[in-house]
Amino acid sequence: MEEIAYNVFIENDFRGVVLGAIILDQGLIFVDAPIYFEHVQVWQKRMAPLSDGLPNKLVVMMDTHIDRVMGVRALEIDILGHQNAIDILTNRTNTLRAQDIDCGALYTPDDLTTNIHWPVPNLSFTDQISLYWDDEPVIVTHQPGAHSAGAWVDCRAEKVIFVGDSVVVHQPPFLAWADLDMWIAELTWLISDVYKGYKIVSSRSGIVTRRSIDWMIRFLMTVKEVVVEFSASENKSEAIAAVVPVLLRRMRFDKSYATCYRNRLAWGLDQYLQKHYPKDHH
Repeated sequence: MEEIAYNVFIENDFRGVVLGAIILDQGLIFVDAPIYFEHVQVWQKRMAPLSDGLPNKLVVMMDTHIDRVMGVRALEIDILGHQNAIDILTNRTNTLRAQDIDCGALYTPDDLTTNIHWPVPNLSFTDQISLYWDDEPVIVTHQPGAHSAGAWVDCRAEKVIFVGDSVVVHQPPFLAWADLDMWIAELTWLISDVYKGYKIVSSRSGIVTRRSIDWMIRFLMTVKEVVVEFSASENKSEAIAAVVPVLLRRMRFDKSYATCYRNRLAWGLDQYLQKHYPKDHH
């Protein structure tokens, strides 16, 4: 556990996403949760000395990717998520599919139970919500670029912002739920003077630099060009298979995850095309 600003912590010891925690005068805000029940218990024990006696606790669900919702229920606290997260999780099947794993974290289906009672947020928002648990609010905003249920958590007092999967480093982004135009616009805003001096926390990569965000913008612009070309393609599956290795060569990554990342990109491109070019998809 690392304190990256006063009473703002990140944790990357557990499998899955990088976790966050914000301690305020009137409560504790968790940003995401570990995948496994036993890791949830460890995470709570680490935070207990800092949060005992606080009247309010909640966890922010940054989107509905499997590796960030698996352990949320085990926290046994209020769950805050975007309204779209409620819609998605209410209608999600209880059985994991291989493609769900491919577009999620770096684990295999054997690691997980196949019958899941998905955690549905009991607190929701549409545009943004401000939590006045201290002198300055923590503001949770809807950022649908990377995911239709995506959220950012802005701790303005300490100049820290958690951006979920909006930025990833040394791995391909998740495209299945994306709006590329909105995503590029959000990242352009993120590197503007609005967030000058901020620490920006990715749920896949921890604290990220402006340079990494610049790279992400350029990569998404390339993906946007690719999907426009694909929309006119006779055989989209072949086109996706051909372009995925080309896109992967644009980044440095741990080669042991090559198969996972190929699957993630291929699945994401296929889903993106189905959602945005449904009449043309084959």
